[in-house]
Amino acid sequence: MAIKNWDTATSRIVYLRLEAGQSLIEELESLALSEGIREAAVISCIGSLSQLKRRNLCGRENGVTQHERETINEVLELVSAEGYVQPAEDGGIRVHIHIAAARPSGEIIGGHCEDATCFTGAYLYLQVIEGTPN
Repeated sequence: MAIKNWDTATSRIVYLRLEAGQSLIEELESLALSEGIREAAVISCIGSLSQLKRRNLCGRENGVTQHERETINEVLELVSAEGYVQPAEDGGIRVHIHIAAARPSGEIIGGHCEDATCFTGAYLYLQVIEGTPN
């Protein structure tokens, strides 16, 4: 288990409004890089999607995790997304998002978001974690 604590006197919340056709993952990466954000938590994200590329864990075989990938090309209500921005080993950043979306029937689908394209748009709030973990 890994535990990190940050002692910080300030807090910053960043709002990102995505437009129709924009990629949730690409725009979040772009925002983080342009704003110098190295660590952050997605605290709220809602909207609508026209495409969702997801990956779900489905088991382990010979010690290797197995995943199923699926691209869903339909209008979905983005009910919730949460995740984080963290430093990557190569010096860049890593955006990791899990998503829950609803079909018009109300059926909820979700999983690890590899990419998501906005239908009418999306609204995302990001809690920036500043300082050095102790």
